[in-house]
Amino acid sequence: MATRGHTGTPGPGRRSRAALVLAGLLLCAGCEDSLGQPPPRPDGPSAVAACLTGSGDLIADVDDDGRPDRITDPSHHGAGLAIAFGTGSRRERTVPARGLADRPGNRQRYVRAAVADFDQDGWSDLAVVAGRAQGGDDPVPPRVAELRLGPFSGTGRSRRTVRLDLGATQDIAVADHNHDRYPDLVAYTYSGDGVYEFQARLGNPRTGLGAGTRAYTTDAEATGYDPPARLPHAGLTPFYPGCRTG
Repeated sequence: MATRGHTGTPGPGRRSRAALVLAGLLLCAGCEDSLGQPPPRPDGPSAVAACLTGSGDLIADVDDDGRPDRITDPSHHGAGLAIAFGTGSRRERTVPARGLADRPGNRQRYVRAAVADFDQDGWSDLAVVAGRAQGGDDPVPPRVAELRLGPFSGTGRSRRTVRLDLGATQDIAVADHNHDRYPDLVAYTYSGDGVYEFQARLGNPRTGLGAGTRAYTTDAEATGYDPPARLPHAGLTPFYPGCRTG
């Protein structure tokens, strides 16, 4: 039986597959570039003093462009968070939580986000949790659970990212657990077998958010899949002054 020797020249099928792979790589690279670069590492704290409006919105310069931004979350548990970058200017644009999730977070079933200066360095930080919906008795951990230390870009990109050790978390909010000057994070989590919990991650000057302790973990009674209207201890008021008007 005759054998076919290797000619050194790829056939049409191999050339087509190689072209598809190359096109895919170029497309992916183009998508990554479209996210833009994170802001450079700042030399000091923001020149825009962060404050709370009468309606509870946070005003702060999160991307270090010298213009104030407005952070809102009417859902109170991260689902409705949005940032109006350059609020009040001709360049104002609003980005929802999903737009801040970066990749691969924005492709998940749910995205939650929270903003506060967790490490108290003068810059607002972005906590992001994204993943698949819970189903069955076994917890489904989030695909993305991380803290992007500020400043961060309009696509949620930061030069310093800390992975958050969170379980099956679906909802998050800024909270005050231990009554110090560092904002904390409260997470609504599923521990399995139909049991939901509220867990804490405490504000930390080195990592932004450190691991919580059992002292701040409580069962979420009679809540089930849907979280309560407000997570316990949640709110920005303890950490920011009111904005001056006029």
